[in-house]
Amino acid sequence: MRRAFGVARIVAACTGLVALVGEINFTIGTGPFAIANFFSYFTVQSMMLAVIVFVFGAVNALRRPEDTVLLDRARVLATTYMTVSGLVFAAILVEGSLRGVPVWAPWSSQLLHFVLPVYALLDWFLAPGRIVPWTTIPWSLAFPAAWVIYTMVRGAGAYWYPYFFLDPALVQIPFELGLYLVVIVAIFSGIVALLITISRRHHSPARERVPGRGKVRGWPTLRQASRRRRTLQAASPPHPR
Repeated sequence: MRRAFGVARIVAACTGLVALVGEINFTIGTGPFAIANFFSYFTVQSMMLAVIVFVFGAVNALRRPEDTVLLDRARVLATTYMTVSGLVFAAILVEGSLRGVPVWAPWSSQLLHFVLPVYALLDWFLAPGRIVPWTTIPWSLAFPAAWVIYTMVRGAGAYWYPYFFLDPALVQIPFELGLYLVVIVAIFSGIVALLITISRRHHSPARERVPGRGKVRGWPTLRQASRRRRTLQAASPPHPR
């Protein structure tokens, strides 16, 4: 089973690279800052992270019987970022259709926003050996927060923002922008919490791994209890028959 997921993750990583290259070719002719704008999209940055995670996940699945907590944390974060990107893109498509402005999505965008996020979710739901501590939830906001700061600083000079809800010309600052940011925080936190809940429903508390070490908590305690029991049995006098 783990080897099958290892092969699938290699295919997903290659598909992500092909989609990124295809999206670059589609973006090149859209303006003088096309390439810089391309690498400023959250979807692109999250997919680059996902490709790296897919590769490490594949190697680990092919060589080791169990994933480490660090790898599981990276997997849940990459899955969350890809899922949010897909949801935002789907919302843009729906909004454009409702306003009579259809948004065309090339094959590369479909892979980046729909196909690969769906695979990442299936990988998380079905792949064995995943468990993540709850402390991952606040850490999941670090990358989006850094991306928002980068986008606002760069946008002030380039006069370009990847999404309308970050553009000061389209939203009111600070109230409307703050509302959008609160919604974004809620979405990220909710998806991470849901994925962690799913992972923990398939594991016994006695086998919960120690965060950051990739070890299982509970088994050392059981071994120590068994050792103490044998020691007490050896030291106690035999019972009369």
